Amino acid sequence: MTHKEPMTGRERILRTLSFQGTDRIPMDIWALPAAQMVHGEAFTRLQARYADRIDIASFVGPFDHGSSPEYYQRGTFVDPWGSKWVNIQPGVIGEVKEPVFADYDAMKGYVSPKAEFLRQWDRQKDAIAARIAEGRKTGKFLLGGWISVFERLQFLRGTEDLFCDIALEEPELFEMIDLVMDFMRSYVDAWISMDVDGIPFGDDWGTQISLLISPASWVKIFKPLYQELFDRIHAAGKKVFFHSDGYIFDLYPHFIEMGVDAINSQLWCMGVEKVAEQFAGKITFWGEISRQTILPHGTPQDVRNAARTMIRLLHVNGGGLIGQSEMNWDVPLKNVEAFCQAWDQQE
Repeated sequence: MTHKEPMTGRERILRTLSFQGTDRIPMDIWALPAAQMVHGEAFTRLQARYADRIDIASFVGPFDHGSSPEYYQRGTFVDPWGSKWVNIQPGVIGEVKEPVFADYDAMKGYVSPKAEFLRQWDRQKDAIAARIAEGRKTGKFLLGGWISVFERLQFLRGTEDLFCDIALEEPELFEMIDLVMDFMRSYVDAWISMDVDGIPFGDDWGTQISLLISPASWVKIFKPLYQELFDRIHAAGKKVFFHSDGYIFDLYPHFIEMGVDAINSQLWCMGVEKVAEQFAGKITFWGEISRQTILPHGTPQDVRNAARTMIRLLHVNGGGLIGQSEMNWDVPLKNVEAFCQAWDQQE
């Protein structure tokens, strides 16, 4: 469709989510600190050159990655929940090496950091609101916060033990879930009070070839948790954006049923054609061009071809696709620029 004036980023995203037609494919780009560390000033200049083309702006608050520097620094630190992290590569996030509940006896008397979050939120909310108000002036679609349920459980319990608990449906697992969900309800309520357009989730549910747990366990244990939080967000008039790495093909029908507005997933490890055949037009795909293969190892033309494939298969009925990918230290600058230029093309 033809428009006399360019849309704002917010309008472009909202029309994409509702399949109403846009002046171009909306774009989003995630840049890890490691990319800045490797490419330096050249990366800064490239980002500035295409800043007006980015349609989404994200905001963080207490406890979020990006609100404090230690998540991306080399060394160790203890997060607000009490999990000990180790990072051996600056610029990317490390791993939890000492979970809080390595032994479930540690849950006796444990107090979640909800009260501290609420104290920090109360101190920071005016500053957060001011930053969001400045972001609103740019016309972009605004995301606030970042919710991880499954990954928070891993950080508290340890990945291997958590998988065993899920398989065996250990009673202590559900006590731990209650702790996390009690926190998340307060976290969601804080963010939906802000003038943001959507709330993002981030839980990696797949390996390269399958889900990490059985689909039946996901539906029984985790689907109701997400649904409760999604409903809370939608009731406030906000959108739900969900990021999940790996092969999550079996989860798409559930995300569609649950009302997820946009899904960020590794389309290329599942097969873009396979995903499109089943789900194009039913949900908006929030990227991504492969950061495992095409972005770090391909040519600029490979990047453009990947974007063209995604547009052809996923941009249907006037929406359904946001051009997005994450840039790490291993992505050549020429491929970053090719990515930024690739979404103007319409099929």
